[in-house]
Amino acid sequence: MTFSRIAVIYNPNSGRPRERQQAVDRFAELLQNAGRTVDICPTEHPNHATDLAREAIARGCQLVIANGGDGTMNEVLQAVVGTDATLGFWPGGTANVLAAEIGFPAQVDRVVERVLRAHTMKCTVGKANSRYFLLMAGVGMDAAVSAAVDPGLKRKFGKAAFGVAALKYFWRGEFQPVRVQFPGEEVVGRFVVAGNAHSYGGGFRLTPNADLTDPELDICVFNADNRMEFLKFALAAVAGWHQGMANVVYRKVRSARILSASEDEAAPVQLDGEVTGGLPLQLEAIPAAVNLLV
Repeated sequence: MTFSRIAVIYNPNSGRPRERQQAVDRFAELLQNAGRTVDICPTEHPNHATDLAREAIARGCQLVIANGGDGTMNEVLQAVVGTDATLGFWPGGTANVLAAEIGFPAQVDRVVERVLRAHTMKCTVGKANSRYFLLMAGVGMDAAVSAAVDPGLKRKFGKAAFGVAALKYFWRGEFQPVRVQFPGEEVVGRFVVAGNAHSYGGGFRLTPNADLTDPELDICVFNADNRMEFLKFALAAVAGWHQGMANVVYRKVRSARILSASEDEAAPVQLDGEVTGGLPLQLEAIPAAVNLLV
């Protein structure tokens, strides 16, 4: 496979804007020297990456690269699913979970090498109500933490900003219950992750048996309402040893539904690290739904 026309979509104001622009310009120059056409597409507002990706595909771009974090990748994913275009991820965000999952580099020269090599794989995509995700859907603690992160601290301190938000959440101890409906089974949990990949932010392995090419989603449900049990779970999840804990349910499924256990409050939902709303949530695995540059 050869990509003759490539689009790179990026936020020109994120991170260190000058360095990011220089990297994008260098990327385009190297590929143009190799005989490729490169469309440089800066975003102007939230969710603009989805529109830019659709326009790029309509112009004939065979590869659409998201340069930024997993949230930018998720926006581009919405446009690529269901098309013949290939999704690329050039890591430049805070967590870069997808890059860790597939071992994708950040250096310009090495990214260009991957584009020219043009190796791809077909990946399962998760669907959460009407929106797609490639890495994970989370309900409970991680979504609440993502929603509480101060944007200024995130820009300045990166991953440490998530640590501050997590400590605040942990100290409050507001572990709201949810109902998780599997085929023929319902369980209650305080923290739920539907993983399509074994990697997770912060070095955790919450769904260690998940794989991007697996036609099913791995769903981990943790149910405890006190800080000490949450701490034990977090420590075990760093090594992926939490599956055997008494308060953990781990399933591989093609579909599931998550509902609030309380009429007073609906737990927040995050997809690929970005908060997207609340419950109820219908989850579905769509095998071989997107072509990914690796």
